[in-house]
Amino acid sequence: MKHLLLPLLLLLGLGFVGCSNDSSDCRPPVFQGFRYQPATVCPGDSVFITAVQLEKGHYLNATDYQWKLTVSVEQDGQVRDSLLTYSHHTNYGGLDSSDPTWLLQLPPNTVPGTYACSFNARWSNSADGQGGTYNGGTGQGCTGSITTTSYTLYSQATGSFRLPVRSRQ
Repeated sequence: MKHLLLPLLLLLGLGFVGCSNDSSDCRPPVFQGFRYQPATVCPGDSVFITAVQLEKGHYLNATDYQWKLTVSVEQDGQVRDSLLTYSHHTNYGGLDSSDPTWLLQLPPNTVPGTYACSFNARWSNSADGQGGTYNGGTGQGCTGSITTTSYTLYSQATGSFRLPVRSRQ
């Protein structure tokens, strides 16, 4: 019986060491907000918006990014809303784990104001997700916030920021 006790204790110890390694667990990226260029945005400008990752995700496959921005535009003396959208599909782990971006062209008749821009992402996990919610806060030079959530089969992110549009001087 004493000869069986030592091998059993060694196996039990190896089990704890094996459980402590979570490198095979899937985790979504952790974001620290958004950056946009140029710093001053006017009607008709091209705006480069980036969702900035603080930490890269692990074991993610098919990825869908969606951006939305509703601006007010003036047309024939009337102001109406105009929805601007962008969708992008990629493979995070295989093709592109870079920061998601949107090159947006504002309509030249955009009414100056502050507009809410939303961002959504969804990743297919290639391993079981850890489960949990992640938010890197708002990093230096960033604005807004993005929260990611990990589930067993997929992960997702939602975020938003306010884009100020100023009149041309």
